[in-house]
Amino acid sequence: MQMPFFRFMIHGRDPRFPKDVRGFFTTRHAYAATQEKAAQKVLARLEREFTVGASASLWRSEAPNMSIEDGWRIGILQLRSAPNKGSTFCEP
Repeated sequence: MQMPFFRFMIHGRDPRFPKDVRGFFTTRHAYAATQEKAAQKVLARLEREFTVGASASLWRSEAPNMSIEDGWRIGILQLRSAPNKGSTFCEP
């Protein structure tokens, strides 16, 4: 049996600012045995991305506070319908 894929909408917040002043929204997907384990994988990858990875130079802050706004199971064909990268930033 193949592990399922899940897509998540994530809201990240800059802990140096008051709530909802500076942050980002992004959608990411991962596969895992359960939705909870997939969410953990996605959040860990995003933390690395925003602290030492590709988005760190744009973020220029400590690790974001992140929350899963929504999550759902997707089929393998839906993996190509949205990239597993990129974010929309909100800044003052």
